[in-house]
Amino acid sequence: MIAGMLVLAAVAYVGGMILFLFATEYKPKPIEDVVVVAAKTPLEGTNVISDSTFTFLIWNLGYGGLGAEVDFFYDGGKMVTSPKEHVEKNNRGMVEFLKQNRDADFIMLQEADRHSKRSWKIDQVQEFADALPEHNYAFAPNYIVKYAPFPFLDPMGDIYGGIVSYSKHVPVEAKRIALSNITDFPRYLVYLKRCLMLERFKLANGKDLVVINCHFEAYDAGGLVKKEQRAETKKILEEEYAKGNYVVLGSDWNIAPPGFNVHTWEHRKITDELYLANNDSVIVPGWHYVYDPTTATNRKNDGPYVEGETYKTIIDYFYLSPNIQVDSINAIDLHFAYSDHNPVRLKITLKQ
Repeated sequence: MIAGMLVLAAVAYVGGMILFLFATEYKPKPIEDVVVVAAKTPLEGTNVISDSTFTFLIWNLGYGGLGAEVDFFYDGGKMVTSPKEHVEKNNRGMVEFLKQNRDADFIMLQEADRHSKRSWKIDQVQEFADALPEHNYAFAPNYIVKYAPFPFLDPMGDIYGGIVSYSKHVPVEAKRIALSNITDFPRYLVYLKRCLMLERFKLANGKDLVVINCHFEAYDAGGLVKKEQRAETKKILEEEYAKGNYVVLGSDWNIAPPGFNVHTWEHRKITDELYLANNDSVIVPGWHYVYDPTTATNRKNDGPYVEGETYKTIIDYFYLSPNIQVDSINAIDLHFAYSDHNPVRLKITLKQ
């Protein structure tokens, strides 16, 4: 009798939760305008850009919850939500780092949270905006879940996160463009809705500088969803370059760049397919990947980070149109103190 009642209660809970998730599922449109929030202390001459040399920074923040101390359940560890003191420490470190790099013209961040349970309701987007008063910013959500019920004994709860780009220059356009996503039920109801954010900046030579911030799929068996997302992105890149524009794509690709040896920092055999694949050698002919081969940008989260033991690799890098010259590229080794990713700085010059 009691066993039967427990089974009925469990069925009712699961059924009710699935109905709730269906009713509250985040369903963005294929293309949406993104609000650009003006800089607190805007710089002069940032509407039409006469400069030809720019500095970019990309960094996946891991929502402040994936610092060096963490072993994350989704990567084979145990922890779901990092302790509040860890998240606050990570946020302080990230704010300080961004202040030190506020000279960058464009700062493109992934996994930035706004009022999520997993990041203790901290509005990271606003914290970073306060640290970068000369920068305008645009935020595109890719993870909105009213209540993620897993793991059952320690649920992730409500999540509101996405990608955010800060720029000293004022974009004339900012759009959220949806990408293909996983479709397996019921996971898709509580999973990210991947996208890219495209910002367009007017140049004095009459062309546009197109800056794309993206966070490609991670947990797709066989990498099929990543392939679809790259194919969709390819169309956008080709269209923009055909207009004569300059295009910079900065991303957490969740796949190593072509030609990079994924075993470079392997201290024990890795079987996780997420880390064993390489990106397409060519997405658009004539374009080039840009990364720093000397410094890892991502580490495996199956345990706390231990230098010389934890597996690490490169999955954060840039993809540039042929009319852009690379002046320098440097991944900055923070030893994964604040995130499971290290930031990457790029300096470019637009070819005339």
